[in-house]
Amino acid sequence: MEKITKDIISNSGIEIYQDKDLYSFNLDTILLYNFVNPVKKGTIVDLCSGNGVIGLSLASKTDANIKLIEIQKELAQLAVESIKLNNLENRVEMINIDLKNAQKYINHDSVDLITCNPPYFKIDDNTKTKNNEVLSKARHELLTNLDDICNMAKILLKENKHFYMVHRPERLVEIFSSMNKHNLQPKKIQFVRSYDDKDANLVLIDAIKTVKSASLKIIPDLVIYDENGNLTSKAEKIING
Repeated sequence: MEKITKDIISNSGIEIYQDKDLYSFNLDTILLYNFVNPVKKGTIVDLCSGNGVIGLSLASKTDANIKLIEIQKELAQLAVESIKLNNLENRVEMINIDLKNAQKYINHDSVDLITCNPPYFKIDDNTKTKNNEVLSKARHELLTNLDDICNMAKILLKENKHFYMVHRPERLVEIFSSMNKHNLQPKKIQFVRSYDDKDANLVLIDAIKTVKSASLKIIPDLVIYDENGNLTSKAEKIING
């Protein structure tokens, strides 16, 4: 049990069990949690939920019911223990399945908000995955991909409801193409860069399910560190609350 820790994301107050040998939440998780504007009631679904950190932490901001979808049993079990730890059994449920089967457990057009911190990296003949199988599956598209995720978001979301995702800027064209294919229209994006003079290495996306066209707002970039290597005031507020 020495490798199991209890951590809190930002200022949520929700304790999360993590196994450092498997997978731990990092900056992209914290940024997505803070980027999301959660509904106050209804149903929230977190796809590719891992150990449940985003969905569980959102429970501090909303009274909605929250469903976590995670295919890897090792991570799903950690989420189950965190649900019990925070006494959230009446509002948060872990569903340990392939997200392509989510409709067996959640009705179509029934969800008020979806979040997702998906695997970022495509698989090809040159892909080098880590020895840690759980981490490799969490970071590479071994078990799911952008098209699977956007398709399930379209199926589950109610019309005009929001889908929030964090991803890599270099895949933005592919992300927009997949979203458009599945009636998800990006409404707001924010690029994240480590330093002001560096290229963005993350992008936060807020999309809605609609068959209509939607205007896109690009909000100011979030810069994490100043020229001295210290957290900027905005990053400090997000990360440490």
